[in-house]
Amino acid sequence: MTTVKPGAVDWTGDNPFVYLKTDPEGDWCALALYFRIALSPHGVGQAMLVLEAPYQPEYPKARRLMLTDNPVMARYLVDDFVKHFGLFRPCTALLDSVSIVGGAQFSCHDEGKGLHIQRATHAQEGLSLEMHWEGLQRPFMAAVPADKTQTGVHEMFSVFQPATSGWVAVNGERLPGATVERDFFGSRAASAALAFSETWVQASHGQA
Repeated sequence: MTTVKPGAVDWTGDNPFVYLKTDPEGDWCALALYFRIALSPHGVGQAMLVLEAPYQPEYPKARRLMLTDNPVMARYLVDDFVKHFGLFRPCTALLDSVSIVGGAQFSCHDEGKGLHIQRATHAQEGLSLEMHWEGLQRPFMAAVPADKTQTGVHEMFSVFQPATSGWVAVNGERLPGATVERDFFGSRAASAALAFSETWVQASHGQA
């Protein structure tokens, strides 16, 4: 049995998320993703994406922004991956127009007490994004075949650590909404989780 996985590695890194609702039975009111990329066709880097009112493109004063230190990598992730993620598929036009601001700086706060915070800031533009995860639970490993991944042409491997709750802030102001419980890899978890060592591998011939 071979120990080498066939197929090109398109990217590997961390990809945690926080998804919020104001009405548990309604649409998502905010979607947020963070990427810390260790390998990709466009190098390494970090990026944080926040879409408020993602399914209401004309919503007044909606805060929609991506901060990054590698704009080419960030656009690649949005176009080739985020647009294929289930909750983001209705937002394709919005993602085409979202502002991607380079030159951002990133910081992480993790006290090992079930709290994890990622921040992205751009001092010159006066911009900041924050993602918070609280009540971190036991991590688990997921290996997803190509016919069940979001792109349909990649296998995906990741270590997930669900949170009990999470929230998002833009320029110091917390966005409305809260995480909700949902199905997550055969169990139930809040709509916020850390994702470590996430790796997207092009499926070998006959697997896609």
